[in-house]
Amino acid sequence: MKIKFSRSEILTALKNIILVIAGTLILSFGAAVFIIPFDLVTGGVSGIAIILNKIISVEFFTVDLIITIATWLLFFVGLIILGRSFALKTLISTILYPIGVSLFMKITDPSFLNGFFCLQASPHSEISLILATTLGGVCVGAGCAVTFLGGGSTGGVDIIAFSICKIFKRLKSSVVIFIVDASI
Repeated sequence: MKIKFSRSEILTALKNIILVIAGTLILSFGAAVFIIPFDLVTGGVSGIAIILNKIISVEFFTVDLIITIATWLLFFVGLIILGRSFALKTLISTILYPIGVSLFMKITDPSFLNGFFCLQASPHSEISLILATTLGGVCVGAGCAVTFLGGGSTGGVDIIAFSICKIFKRLKSSVVIFIVDASI
């Protein structure tokens, strides 16, 4: 049996994939350029990675490696607990987020574009911290929103929250996500 898709279904699917990719790249840019360099534990996988990197100070166990490991571990937890449909909606972000973070972390090097993206090297450290906090929050929020608009999921600790909500059906996912992020 052949399955036929209409032109509008194909265009909608393509638009959703582009939104998920764009949202994930915005999220990874915000984490790599603003959140991680200042060790801002804002929750999420990047927060877990920053904490573990401080606890386990082994040179090769970098924040981006921890993000990759945690993202994939949580993806498989989501696959087992939340099912294939959820895993498919999360797959693009699971692949793209760790790669994006690793690549965007490279542009924070002071030698890249004369340190344009290296806010820590600024002589105005208080302003840099406020700027990083604000822009990091905007990028993370916008990245998540665009990903959700595309019908996708950013995965990460959302999987923990959604799994808890699957077990305790009366809980709202937004509240559980907030609690999980605040706990981190």
